[in-house]
Amino acid sequence: MIAEAWAAAERACRAEQAAGVEEVGASLTQAWAYVEQTFDPSAPASADVRKSAPVQHAVDQVHAHLDGLDAWYLDACDRAFSDFCYETLAPLHEAGAYNVVPGAIDACYTWMCTRHALLGSDRGELGLPGASAAFLLQCQTNFTLAMRPAALETLAAYFAHGLSSAHNHVVADAECIQVAAQLRALGLATYVQGVLTTTATQFLEAAVRRETHSTAVHALEHAAFPRMHDLLQTQLVPALEALLEARPGGVHLLDEPLRDAWDTSVSHVHDDALHANPEQASLYLRLEYRLSRALGYARLAQLFDIVGTYPRSRAALSDLMVCCILTQVWLEKSDERVAVADVFLTTLHARLLHPGVDTHAILVYYVNIVYALRLVDTSGVILSKVLPPVQRYLRTRPDIIPAVVNALLGDDDAFALLRMELASASASLSNSARLQEDEAAQARPEYWMDPTWTPRPVDAGPEYSQMRTRDVIDLLVSIFDDHNGFIHALEEHTAQQLVRTQDYDTTRVQRNNDIFKRRFGESSLHHCDVMLADIAASQTSDAAFHAARDAALHQTPAPAVHALVISRQFWPEIDTRAFTLPRRMAEALEAYAAHYAAVQRKRRVRWLPYLGTVDVEVEMNDGRCVRASVTPLEAAVAELVAGMGVPAEAGEAAAAAEAGAEPREDAGAGPARPQPRIVTADNVASALAVDRPAALAALRFWASHGVLAELAAPAAGSFAIQEHGS
Repeated sequence: MIAEAWAAAERACRAEQAAGVEEVGASLTQAWAYVEQTFDPSAPASADVRKSAPVQHAVDQVHAHLDGLDAWYLDACDRAFSDFCYETLAPLHEAGAYNVVPGAIDACYTWMCTRHALLGSDRGELGLPGASAAFLLQCQTNFTLAMRPAALETLAAYFAHGLSSAHNHVVADAECIQVAAQLRALGLATYVQGVLTTTATQFLEAAVRRETHSTAVHALEHAAFPRMHDLLQTQLVPALEALLEARPGGVHLLDEPLRDAWDTSVSHVHDDALHANPEQASLYLRLEYRLSRALGYARLAQLFDIVGTYPRSRAALSDLMVCCILTQVWLEKSDERVAVADVFLTTLHARLLHPGVDTHAILVYYVNIVYALRLVDTSGVILSKVLPPVQRYLRTRPDIIPAVVNALLGDDDAFALLRMELASASASLSNSARLQEDEAAQARPEYWMDPTWTPRPVDAGPEYSQMRTRDVIDLLVSIFDDHNGFIHALEEHTAQQLVRTQDYDTTRVQRNNDIFKRRFGESSLHHCDVMLADIAASQTSDAAFHAARDAALHQTPAPAVHALVISRQFWPEIDTRAFTLPRRMAEALEAYAAHYAAVQRKRRVRWLPYLGTVDVEVEMNDGRCVRASVTPLEAAVAELVAGMGVPAEAGEAAAAAEAGAEPREDAGAGPARPQPRIVTADNVASALAVDRPAALAALRFWASHGVLAELAAPAAGSFAIQEHGS
């Protein structure tokens, strides 16, 4: 009986327990369905419903008896957010749709914020705070997958438009700042950093193009880097920092600030003016590096014009130098240098090294190449690859030797820097002395233990060592394979300078002669030494002649003559033609010749009338006085035309008739007016025994000074004496 009663009681307990389990199971199923319906990510219930007591009781029931609520919610959010992103971001795939970017990004961000809020805390909403990190990562992944390439291009266009500029003034749009912050929260922090850097780089490149678009000289006289650097430091970087440091408005997903880990190893340049924030410093250095490269390549594209206008283009050249310093490795790599040299050589052949450019212009550019490229490329590699082809081309020019001599010793303003260097090089060694010193240095042990020694660059040209050690004067003279031709041209130029010298002043010629003797050796310029000695002897003879003339002035009223007596065998070929001198000039020269013959009994003077200068004053009837320094032929024409003298072997009447000076009469009534005398080139040529072109050129010289007036009648080459100014 006891056993049966126990068994009956046991059956009753089991039946009651089964009924309770069935009732609890039904309650959990209902609670789970309630939670799913209320917290469905696609369309969650309102906050009042979610926080009501029945819903929170159902959530508590699920937490107490079941596992997997977090897995269900994450899985549901995964599907729902993926579908939402694809649908919301679809308009961004169309080109030029950047105006819909703010709304689309804000919708995705708001969806993520509101669903993240459903996770709640330990005692609110779903009570799944531990799933927060997994939820955010899942949403960021879905958003990134939904962002197709076309949409990314639209975002890039949006940020480029958001960084508005007016006259190079950069402003970060407030809406653009919000979009950047939301994108970073949605998992595109790296993309935002990259696209903003790219946008900023494009902005800087556009600004550089505007600053360097002109190759005119006045544009190259101003450096672009200071203005570009100020634009970067005071406007662009603050605008980008605002975009990269802002936090999204409204509900925040994280309590701690969003972080952007910029790589601070981009640049090794140190700048005390940078911000203390390493992320900001890295952003600044990245953009400064890209600005330097953009400006550097822009200036390299203008290198031909920069070199051609040197030294006026020093400012533009300073941009290149600054960019090389800031980028450090730029133009230190062999491929960079070779590329620059190849492009520059191509431009030289197209724009300079052809028959359409005269030798003077090529020589000016040659000198500028040396000065400019040594500033830009301190390694000397580019110069060693660019200069030899220019030298080879210049050797083919027939007039290169006199052009080089005129560049070194003339008065051309284009070679002012060259002459300054020539003057400062007075203490330089000759080539032979330099070679001897180099050989002696190489024999010393310390030469082979130099810690600063570097090997020859692999991309250097064949004449690299010469390009590195020679100054611009040596590089100019090295155009010639044989120095004899250059020395001969130097002698001819020295002779021309000495013939035109005033007051026997040979200071400049003597200095230049000493410089070249140090470069080519003492004996190389022996003829120049003799020419200078002739000038000194002529000065002594001239002083003696004038002392004797002053003592007998009452007997010798001849005009002042300062003669240059040369040693014919040591002077180069000069003009030995002669013409018939007017009486006064002939008498003055004969007086000097007689004095010289009396002093130098074994020598005689042979005059070269086409050489030298004459200081002339021509007084006109109207009171004008024309003063000019002219050639002897022009002085002879003036005296002949004025009737002040005649050729030495002719009478005054014959000279006047030969010159054709006769009055003209006008037909008609009225009192006769004095008519100007007419002079013809044919008559002047006949009177002075010169060719007609020479006579015509001399007459036109005086016409340019208002003494004569050229006429069309009675015949070509007729001139009227301007007795009264017009």
